[in-house]
Amino acid sequence: MINESALKDALLALAQQTKTQYLMTSAILNELAAVRETVRGLDPTFADVLATKQKQSQEETNEVVLTTIRLLDQIIERLKAGVIC
Repeated sequence: MINESALKDALLALAQQTKTQYLMTSAILNELAAVRETVRGLDPTFADVLATKQKQSQEETNEVVLTTIRLLDQIIERLKAGVIC
């Protein structure tokens, strides 16, 4: 039997954490956009350098990103199937 109070506490904690992460991500993206546009205005080669760095970063982090997404997908599927209670 599912402890409803524990489930409510867990869902509340997840929702609060999601809100915090959203606020932080939003603030970081706003800062990043401001820096990007500032540099773009100062350096005419910026677009080319940025594209190269983005590609390098994606290649370096791709394995970790894919692994994390796969693990989270597994958790989601297990929850949907009722395996994790």
